[in-house]
Amino acid sequence: MKISNLVNHALRVALMGAGLVLFACTTQTVGGETTPLNILLTNDDGYDTPGIKAVRSALLEAGHDVTLVAPLKNQSSSGARVTSSGTLDYMEHSKGVWSVDGSPADSVLVGLLHIMKEDTPALVVSGANFGQNPGYAINSGTVGAATVAMYAGFPAIAVSVAVDFSEVAAEPYPFPSTLRAFPGAAAMIVGLIEDLQETRADNGDLLPPHMILNVNYPALSTEEIKGITVVPAARTSGVLFDYEETGETGQLKVRVQPIAPQEAGSTDADWQMLGAGFVTISVLDGDWDAGQSLRESISARLSASGQ
Repeated sequence: MKISNLVNHALRVALMGAGLVLFACTTQTVGGETTPLNILLTNDDGYDTPGIKAVRSALLEAGHDVTLVAPLKNQSSSGARVTSSGTLDYMEHSKGVWSVDGSPADSVLVGLLHIMKEDTPALVVSGANFGQNPGYAINSGTVGAATVAMYAGFPAIAVSVAVDFSEVAAEPYPFPSTLRAFPGAAAMIVGLIEDLQETRADNGDLLPPHMILNVNYPALSTEEIKGITVVPAARTSGVLFDYEETGETGQLKVRVQPIAPQEAGSTDADWQMLGAGFVTISVLDGDWDAGQSLRESISARLSASGQ
């Protein structure tokens, strides 16, 4: 099955099944006209890496205007860290391709508030990342960059391509299946954007306010992809951290171990479905508020709460 056909059918079914049809209830008819978008593209792996290059090429080929603003060097696992003092170095390497010597969040903010200040984007795309970011990806620079864009008032999509940890020692380069999957993931993102355009709200919004889409793509060929599904985010980041003494006083070796998909959260969460060969989309809103009932239960337990 071609990735374009996969997107056009499975994605629309998945989005409607997830309730995003409520957002589109007064929108254009599916199949309506789409126009090129002004897009800010970023990542956390670095501005000159295979994943972001694949997405940029696919977006440009689809006719979109793309400004790439991404870290100068690898900034993986930096979350939404922002430089709050001092200076930031930035550089244009070629037309529309910029690097920022800082975090992914720095790159997004420099892009939005400086480089694209007079020509603001309609959408921010973060990725494609080298490695999956399912669940509560609080450490992910890829998801962190999209979250910062969302807080700044822009619709955003984070996209990550999974790694098969058994390929870590592969020759001549590790994780070859991830590298082979980048073009398919890039094509999928183009199709996702097209679907969002064709079902956008009457006011032109691609997504409801305060929402990002976290996309995870398996390290598989397009023919092996089983479908696209919108599912809850698992209550895990997909990895465990471990620390080991090195023999040097005051020094620890950091080890990151992947969690098996069957060990993560509920059976329909993104981690399991990704492991089963599906492209997963989780809908995140960045809302850290636990809700009124939990606030009231905590307040009732506090003698100084005034209750």
